[in-house]
Amino acid sequence: MKNKIIIILISLNIFGCVDDYDIDPYVNQVYDAYGNLGFEEGMDHWYGSANMFSTISIDENSYEGQNSLKLSINIDSTSNNGSIVEVSKSLDVVPGDTISVSFQLSYSHEDLGVDIDLFDISSFYGSSDELIHEQQDTIDQISTQWLTINVDYPVPQDVVKLIFGVKLEALSGSHGEIYILVDDFSITTKSLANQVPSTFSLVSPSDNSVLGTDEQINLSWYPSTDQDGDILIYDLQIWTDAVVDNYLTNHDFEEIVTHWLGDEIPADWDYWPYYYHNVFSYPQIGDSSYNQNYVYSGEYSMWVTGDYTGQSNKTILYQGFNTDYIPSGTRVTFSGYMLNPTTDPIQNINQAYISIDQFATSGSIGNTPSWIINHTSESITSSHEVDDWYYFEVSSVTEENTRFLQMRINYEQFNDDSGTVFIDNLMITTSNTHLILHDVTDIDTTSVSINRTVFTDPYDFSERESLTYYWNVIAKDYFSSVPSDNGPFRINLSQ
Repeated sequence: MKNKIIIILISLNIFGCVDDYDIDPYVNQVYDAYGNLGFEEGMDHWYGSANMFSTISIDENSYEGQNSLKLSINIDSTSNNGSIVEVSKSLDVVPGDTISVSFQLSYSHEDLGVDIDLFDISSFYGSSDELIHEQQDTIDQISTQWLTINVDYPVPQDVVKLIFGVKLEALSGSHGEIYILVDDFSITTKSLANQVPSTFSLVSPSDNSVLGTDEQINLSWYPSTDQDGDILIYDLQIWTDAVVDNYLTNHDFEEIVTHWLGDEIPADWDYWPYYYHNVFSYPQIGDSSYNQNYVYSGEYSMWVTGDYTGQSNKTILYQGFNTDYIPSGTRVTFSGYMLNPTTDPIQNINQAYISIDQFATSGSIGNTPSWIINHTSESITSSHEVDDWYYFEVSSVTEENTRFLQMRINYEQFNDDSGTVFIDNLMITTSNTHLILHDVTDIDTTSVSINRTVFTDPYDFSERESLTYYWNVIAKDYFSSVPSDNGPFRINLSQ
């Protein structure tokens, strides 16, 4: 085997059907992971994938029995993108076991040639069918005679399914026909009694120490050992039990900026669509009139009205942030106050509400492929009494793949109907008091240097008179893990 190359395995639901495909069509049957290992039943219990320059067929030149499987590629000078053909099988597996696969292989030529590659491929999947690991290894044992190929697949932690197979690939060019024959697969399972990594200890900074003033804080620990000789790596986590009072910045709209169009708007908030003529801080600087009832607290609130574009429209004011500090399963609550003013009351079916949107990547306004889920509050409408502040809230539990949150204020206008909504004193709280500040996995050393801002940003913990941070390390091999025997250690912020 040559160096391992990470690839994306072609989807298994693509069945190899091309011109000259002479395998009987697939019929509905119970899949047998250990069935038809010699291809005497065609492609039953196997998956195949080919394209316009490749074929999968049954061949009479066999190592044993009547059949072998033939994977062929025929590339001429008009081919620009090359060709790939592969066959694979799916197995249910147990973490810690090793799946040993052997098979017979024959190649059409004495060597692979230029721009031609032959691989064994493997992909590991978890209980929710998520891809955990995949790779391809070059097969360089080549002969026109039958050769035995042996491959071992150690099953990593959290894996329940293995897909393995053989792939032939040729890049663009004039190669003519090349093919491989495979036959007589054998699958065995070796149970591995894995030894858990040895206990180890945290070293520095010592437990109950005070956060230093240096820009870089060095964390170190003694190494763990592994009796099986497995490579060990480490996971580091830093956290605090501090409760964040409010994740939003400028949540009360007291900080305002002047937009290039001249309007005063709340700082740290963004808007969509980018008209800006219907979103303002209240009061505007230089206003001759001021209704203190339209500010819930402080000196400013924010108000929004319709776009008056002649059609139904929505204005969205939003603030987003990543969820590095909010683990999955956390209930996030977004709340605030809205008012229907007598000076420009909400008409007909116009409405405003607040919402939480979750994204798998950085957030955006539209329903992009990264958008996961949305939750909305009740709406303020024309039925609400004028000049009274009403409390609204919405909650959303973060999904497993949530990486970004958006807090939105939504104003919907219909048929150019008039109406204004005032907003003030917004807040985000979470059900999580275990606030993760730093989480690094797969460290291959026993010390790391952490920027001091990890402990003080982004929630300005430095202003607190006292605060306790915690840090701990986990050692792990390919199958199991163990935390330090003396952690977590405490680091105190003391002014």
